[in-house]
Amino acid sequence: MDIQTIVRFSLYLFSLFLANQLALNNTAMKFIYFSLCCLLLFACKDDDGFVSDNTGGVDLAFGCEGVSYPNWETSPHNLPYPVGQSYKIGLTHCSGSGHAEGDPDQFAIDFMMNSGTLVTASRKGTIMFVEESGMDFSPTNNVVILRDEDGFFLHYQHLTHNGAMVEEGDLVEVGDPIGRSGASGTTFAHLHFVATRFGDWMIPYSRSFPITFGNTTENEKSLLQGQTYESLPYVGD
Repeated sequence: MDIQTIVRFSLYLFSLFLANQLALNNTAMKFIYFSLCCLLLFACKDDDGFVSDNTGGVDLAFGCEGVSYPNWETSPHNLPYPVGQSYKIGLTHCSGSGHAEGDPDQFAIDFMMNSGTLVTASRKGTIMFVEESGMDFSPTNNVVILRDEDGFFLHYQHLTHNGAMVEEGDLVEVGDPIGRSGASGTTFAHLHFVATRFGDWMIPYSRSFPITFGNTTENEKSLLQGQTYESLPYVGD
């Protein structure tokens, strides 16, 4: 039991004691009881960590400790949206709620996009898999998976219903439209981007890999939670 839980429980017990004293109709005691209730309500606010996938917590993640990240300045990877556009980062590397250290999505990144936002190819490659039958907020997770020239399988997940703009086997260039973001397989609209490798690339995969991006501002430990990144002119490929 952590210290905050102990404090909250102690406040709760003390409030019960004070409640019994109210029978004495003591004005000062009533004031103390009211003040304590307010304190207890504040203490019970859930701000100990992440409360949603869109940076609802107070502790932001700044990459995974002890991980060797690819040099962002020479990275061939591009942000998955058109040049000139900017989006905020929700959950990212080692940020909890499915993205924690050791989770399959440890190195996944959530781009906070409204449903229907254009998603573009971040690398040149081949479309390996397309699923687009799911409705927004339904269990089916719509996804386009692109295999790049370095052997990464890049997932663009939670696309909207019939939101894929490519088919399996298509060859795409950097910046080509591949789909529209949505909320399939999740509870709110965003683009879930993650890289897997050959032999374990299909959902459900067991491992993901760190990706940095060459066409935006500094991201030494990839994209940071709560920050907004603009897509600058494409790099690589």
